[in-house]
Amino acid sequence: MSHWAPGQWKVVCDRCGARLKSSALRREWTGLMVCSGCFENRHSQEFVRGKADNMAPPWARPASDGPDVTVETGTPVTPDDL
Repeated sequence: MSHWAPGQWKVVCDRCGARLKSSALRREWTGLMVCSGCFENRHSQEFVRGKADNMAPPWARPASDGPDVTVETGTPVTPDDL
């Protein structure tokens, strides 16, 4: 690191603190300037998008026009019981 290189300057890796020339650093996706040993690519799973799920049934019938059916359970309550 003691040698002179035209157009270069001394820098410090944002992650490990190593002292390097400016050409040895790369900008990471996090915005940090890091050396090649500290450089990490962004994980590909961060770019996965969900697909829209169609929840509608493929076909349906209209409601029946027949009589309503009521199913009673338990003991019937009369006005005298209240």
